[in-house]
Amino acid sequence: PAVSAESVQAAAPERGCATFGEQPLRVWTRPGPAHVVAVGEDGFALAGYAANAAGDGEEVWLLTASPTRAPRPVLREDLPHALSVPRVAGPGLGRMDDGHVGLVTLDGAADARFTIVQLGGRRAPWRELGPHADQRFAPAIGLRGGRHAVAWTEGTEEGQRVHYAAFDPTGRELARHDLTQESMGAAAPVFADGATEDLIFIDPREATSVLYRADLTTDPPPVEVLRPVSSVYDPAALAPVVLGERALIGYTAVGMAAATAVGLVWKEGESASAPQALVPSEGYGALHVSAAAAEGRAVFAADHPKGRERGAAREVWVRVVEPTEGGATLGEPLTLAAPDGTGRWAHLARHPSGTYALVFTAGDGVYLHFLRCDDAG
Repeated sequence: PAVSAESVQAAAPERGCATFGEQPLRVWTRPGPAHVVAVGEDGFALAGYAANAAGDGEEVWLLTASPTRAPRPVLREDLPHALSVPRVAGPGLGRMDDGHVGLVTLDGAADARFTIVQLGGRRAPWRELGPHADQRFAPAIGLRGGRHAVAWTEGTEEGQRVHYAAFDPTGRELARHDLTQESMGAAAPVFADGATEDLIFIDPREATSVLYRADLTTDPPPVEVLRPVSSVYDPAALAPVVLGERALIGYTAVGMAAATAVGLVWKEGESASAPQALVPSEGYGALHVSAAAAEGRAVFAADHPKGRERGAAREVWVRVVEPTEGGATLGEPLTLAAPDGTGRWAHLARHPSGTYALVFTAGDGVYLHFLRCDDAG
């Protein structure tokens, strides 16, 4: 970059963020939802879905990038079966150690599978997880309790369920559980950033939905109600973070006049908050949200509609959230977009060095911004 991390940090406004450069870097030339995780001394790994170059199928790709070096392709493979409808969620991606990430794909035949990728380019054999995967929800994958933990949404005529499987580093299956509670549904599993073991998912309902938390340290994992939340958009997107004893959850919602929004709620002990708007209900159609935890604050990235109509273009809002006694203070949004003025499916990760990577999709590909934020509580 043309500027140092220190100068970007100094430029970040109070409860705000600043980018390393005015324009984002295009890292993939074909659009599609993508995911990013921090890995290595100063870098990040990114993975996404896109139409393949020949235009006759669908691919999954993976690369590494950092503020100090150009992106480097690691993996590109065609999926066994292309999805026949537009993607709305990226692949599952999680850090295993400084040199390996876990990757989970859901193909057009609704088959879920995962692999471990060495960032030098080698990957382990694909492991089949199961059929009937719901491609509207990104899987969750990460290192939990020394095991490779994978969770995904199953969708059938009987409803939605969240399944969880654990594997040792050789790929041997150690455990497999259905986390869905009796007589309930379950969807949208995601690991809470800032938490060691928490997996968050939701039982989506038309009126009041229930957020659940599963502790993956034991088998079978105990599952508890985190809190209820109302007016959740279908399909739901969740972005949970844990700061000390407080869990903050961003989620896609139906707001005023049936317009869509991105809400924020929290839970700490027996205390819980009313929803706040990370993105107010200013348009229609699906939105997305992601989050990363710092020591005392959280940073959320969400789609923001540029018009009220359902098909209006999106841009990305990035907001710092500071927990306060009895509430949360939201910083002013930083608006980001590709050169064509659009951006959606934003996904955010924070490196221990304090640098954030924000990946999002525009009309002509996938873009990456590096940021520093005023994230010290």
